[in-house]
Amino acid sequence: MNIPPPRPSPDTPTRRDVTMARLLIVSLLVLCACSSLRGQADSMARKGLLVEAAAIYDDLSRQNPNDGELVLVRDNLRLRALTRLLSDARRARVEGRDEDAEDSLLRFLNHRAEWNTKLDGGLESSLREEVAGTRRHLQKLVGAPAGKGHALTAEQALLRKQPLLAHPELSRVARDMEWLVLQSGKASCLRLRDTSTEDSPHWRELVFRYCGHWREYAPRPASAPELFGPPSWSGTVEGLDAAQQARLEARLTQAFESSAWFSPGGPARPEFKLGGRFVTERDSQAVALTAPWTESVPYTDHEDRTETIEEPYEAEEEYTDSDGKTKTRTVTKYTTHTHTYSVPVTRYRDVPRTFEYHALRLSQAHHLAVASAATLDARRSPFVLAMQDQLSESGHEHDVTFEKGKVRPSQPSFTPAETWLDAKVEALAASFSQQLATYWQESYCSTPSLTLDEAARCARAGAAVPAQVARVLSDILGADATQVPILFASP
Repeated sequence: MNIPPPRPSPDTPTRRDVTMARLLIVSLLVLCACSSLRGQADSMARKGLLVEAAAIYDDLSRQNPNDGELVLVRDNLRLRALTRLLSDARRARVEGRDEDAEDSLLRFLNHRAEWNTKLDGGLESSLREEVAGTRRHLQKLVGAPAGKGHALTAEQALLRKQPLLAHPELSRVARDMEWLVLQSGKASCLRLRDTSTEDSPHWRELVFRYCGHWREYAPRPASAPELFGPPSWSGTVEGLDAAQQARLEARLTQAFESSAWFSPGGPARPEFKLGGRFVTERDSQAVALTAPWTESVPYTDHEDRTETIEEPYEAEEEYTDSDGKTKTRTVTKYTTHTHTYSVPVTRYRDVPRTFEYHALRLSQAHHLAVASAATLDARRSPFVLAMQDQLSESGHEHDVTFEKGKVRPSQPSFTPAETWLDAKVEALAASFSQQLATYWQESYCSTPSLTLDEAARCARAGAAVPAQVARVLSDILGADATQVPILFASP
């Protein structure tokens, strides 16, 4: 016999009702979140934070692609933000604050490109005025030193403006400024070639690099006696295999050949004595570990309860019968009183516990000590390079699981020896480069009175030149004297 399922009463919610209710709750939460963010964005817009407000509306429009109003508000905020930025640029330009004007113009162009915003006629006109104002400013900032033959100074000013000039709206300005700088560099190269002398190898090297910087020819002089060819290495670092030793020597050789001490035609090869030790130590030890956890322990307590009791009693009461006579009768009444009693109850308390388990404590330590020395300046003590470093790591290995104590299987991961060694070799090469530059400056930049060739020799370090060097070089190079180290940034 098939018994049909009971039909739900009108008050019993169906599965469809529950689903619809959940969807309604989710929709209300989304609507509340959206309203809250819109309120935040509108508040930011009123405070003038238009770019930030537009970003919030952009997020909202992505989350609600069918809400066209969000897109309209976002686009309006973007246009207002662009108008504000361009207005700030125009105001700063009028007040003579060209750098501030170009900062605002750069932000305007960055946001316009990011948003792909189409400008109206008024903004297009203001943009053209700002481009013209930028051109006038760069004529002073870049064109003025270029016209004086200070091409390196002009180039550095132009490089500082590259983020702005990279925008297509200023491409013609960028090309014109680059042409001015290049022509200035070429003209200065021709002038400097006439000042070269046979007894000034360092000055002629500077001119060779200066002309090469502007794609012009100048003869390269023979190597000066202070310079060296590729270095040679003697000795080994204990613990390195042949490939690791070769990588170390190659990286240090590369650093030396990028220094002031190197010339491809150097008359001598410096011999660097190399020594040291590389070792990786590993250890394993059984250990007992503990993990704290909390256990909920039951216990019996007593609590008082109160109950109300109604007790019956008989009483006489008067009443009037149908004939109007007063009579008495016995009736049952009730009196109420409370009764307090104690009952046992089960409660729980948190008791701190410790979970004990066994694991292997694994440890690893990399140690590297490297020292190298060579005679680079016979007037001084040998050049010495030294580095010592180590990396110690440890962890526990086990396969124990105890969720209450947050204990899960563990397998420590250590830095591979090859990876750590490569990083240390790079650090050693960087230190080598820095110390070579310092050693060169100590050897050839400390003389109070310098000739032109000695000043050019000091500049080979590729670092900021001392004041006395800048004074000597400025007699010929002018403002470019402080920019000369750029020419020696690479071999």
